Order: sequence, then C-alpha cells, then structure tokens
Amino acid sequence: MEPVLTPEYTEILLKTLVIIAGFVAILFITDFIFKWVILRNQKKVDVNGDGKVNKVDARLMREGYIIGKCENLIILIFVLAGELTGLSLIFAAKSLARKKDIDNNAGFFLVGTLVNFTATLILAYALKFLLAFLF
Repeated sequence: MEPVLTPEYTEILLKTLVIIAGFVAILFITDFIFKWVILRNQKKVDVNGDGKVNKVDARLMREGYIIGKCENLIILIFVLAGELTGLSLIFAAKSLARKKDIDNNAGFFLVGTLVNFTATLILAYALKFLLAFLF
C-alpha cells in the first residue's frame, strides 16, 4: 500500500500552509503598521475633515478597514500570481469609489492607502521570496 503523504503531497501541503500563514500575517502586520503610522494609538479620528469626530467618522474608519483588508488580499494574490499590472486596478477602483471622501480629506486617505499598499507589497515579496527559497 502506498503512503498517504508522498513527498509531492507533503510539499503541496507545506506550501499551502506557508501561503495561508502569509495571508494571516499580512492582515495582522498591516493592521499594526496602519495603526502605528496613521492613527498613532488614537481611538477616534476626524476622517472626513469636518472638524468633528462623530459617527460618520466611525463609519468611514470601518469602511476603510474593510477596504484595506480586501486591498491586502488582492495585492498578495496579484504578487504571488506575478500579475503586477493588476495592482493599478486597486488605485483606480479606490479613487472612483471613495472620490468624495478623498476630496474632503485627501491626505488621510492617500497616506493610508500608500502605507497599506507599501507594507503589503514588502510583505508579499518577502512571502514570495520565502516560498522560492523553501520550495
């Protein structure tokens, strides 16, 4: 009888686990970097630039968090797939979807996007290098 975990299956399993760990690590690390660089441990931020911190700002922060995490996943997928031209899709879609918010407080949204984008790219390439090194 043939063993269940052949060397090929073991390599595929290990590669899959490394990729999953990479996805999880990117989500947590970019969250930490964003909070450290952008928010600087502030609980409430005037996201829309109207001079008040209120429920609208909380909603925008939540939306930005969700968009940022999706951005992290898409960037990692594109880098691992070698489809770097697809990264421009993120900027285009984000600028269209959040045009009003960007117009009101461009600095916050651009800095947030660039910090998240840059950190994710660095981590994605580190993961890609690790995969090439291990396998």
